[in-house]
Amino acid sequence: METKQASYTSWKTIQKKYPDKYVLLENPVFDPSPRLKEAILLYKHKSQTKVIKKKLELKPYYSIIFYTGNFRHDEEENEFPYVIRSIKC
Repeated sequence: METKQASYTSWKTIQKKYPDKYVLLENPVFDPSPRLKEAILLYKHKSQTKVIKKKLELKPYYSIIFYTGNFRHDEEENEFPYVIRSIKC
């Protein structure tokens, strides 16, 4: 029996496919700048709380929660506007 392996998706593709959503990403890959380059998409939802609950349910080893939209209120001040939080399970 074959096991299905999750595939990496670029951050730009995730942003285009799931605008204004919180996304749970596994094994994120960053470039030297450090900006997110690609990751394995585990879950997406409009509610940050639901994404956090899913992270606690799945307990991925190395993951991060990002927001695919823009934060208008502090976008210029925040060097990493997409990072919401990283929770160690």
